[in-house]
Amino acid sequence: MKLGVEQRAVVESEILKRVRAHPGISRVALSRKLQIAPSTVGVYVGRLVSHGFLAETQSVDSTPGRPPTALELNPNGGQFIGVDFEARSMTAMAVDFSANPLRQAHGEIEAGDSASVILKRIERLILDMLPGKKRRPLAIGIGAPGLVDPAKGVAVDYKYIKGWRNIALAAPLARRFGAPVYLENTIRSMALAELWFGQGRGVSDWVCLGIRSGIGAGIVAGGQLQRGAHYQAGEIGRWRCPWPEHPATRFFMGSGSARAADAELQEVASARALLAAWERAQNGDRKNGRPARLLDAEFSELVSEARRGDALTMQLIAVVAEVLGWAVAQLVLALNPSRVILAGRLTPLGDALLDPLQRRAREVLRACGAEMPAIMNSAMGEYIGAWGAAALALHEWKPACDRS
Repeated sequence: MKLGVEQRAVVESEILKRVRAHPGISRVALSRKLQIAPSTVGVYVGRLVSHGFLAETQSVDSTPGRPPTALELNPNGGQFIGVDFEARSMTAMAVDFSANPLRQAHGEIEAGDSASVILKRIERLILDMLPGKKRRPLAIGIGAPGLVDPAKGVAVDYKYIKGWRNIALAAPLARRFGAPVYLENTIRSMALAELWFGQGRGVSDWVCLGIRSGIGAGIVAGGQLQRGAHYQAGEIGRWRCPWPEHPATRFFMGSGSARAADAELQEVASARALLAAWERAQNGDRKNGRPARLLDAEFSELVSEARRGDALTMQLIAVVAEVLGWAVAQLVLALNPSRVILAGRLTPLGDALLDPLQRRAREVLRACGAEMPAIMNSAMGEYIGAWGAAALALHEWKPACDRS
């Protein structure tokens, strides 16, 4: 019986996912894993080969005269683009059909940018990533900050971009570039990058703690990214956390601020909060200092001071580490992950942040009689979110959507 376009798309997409996960797999092994007749698998594989998505190579255990059966992705099968952004910056990456990075770019978002301006900036980055003037990507992935509705392709709300509410992203970009567009929360995009290419690969239960202008958690359970009933899983930035008993805490509140019993996690322990406190500290207690914009040059200077062992900078990092250690402990108590991967702006601080964070998490967990998981920094760099968004597009895209 001839399958419809959508049914064929599902089967072919599943074949590609299996080959992606098991390079060199044979048609017979595919048949067993998918529980589909070998002859049927052969038809689908033949079509994917003819369209340039799969390539056949000589099987290691093949015998003379036997046709090659090992299947691999064809890197030249097409390209995918990912864009990831937050309050003040955006990144983009193009990957080939095997998810190997091809091109990448970085852009800035100004404090007064409207939603329409930000959409134009996203379009500009995508244009920079296109494989050629007359070619289009197979699909585009967008990692957007704050609450998102992936099913509708809408960015619902984000605290750190003025007027950012119910912004349609997927539909206008799909029309503009003639390709399907998939939307995800930016922290979950980072988690996807770790899940498929980073330190979460092959691990069943773990958490990616993404720290940028805000803070969020990408939760992987049973090897699957968790989105929640309303796509709000991991929205921990507004957790109320206790203020550390540390003299440098005052720089996080600003001079003249009344000390609350507790504070939002992202108002103390985000990269934005750390940079704002550092700028206040540079000015002493005379004034609050200008609002931190999380510019690369400014944050790089903070990192340099930390590596030099500057006393005041290390005190500020100690405050952030204590709060993040507390937050990690709460995640561990709730989710029992085998590891926690730190990703985002703070990872260049290295052990200056990681060591005191681990100590604080261990203290809290020991008091509760809980096991301490491995806590580590991501090694994927500043383009982790864009890479995850591109990989999202690659995994969600279905071959039959692009041809009759």
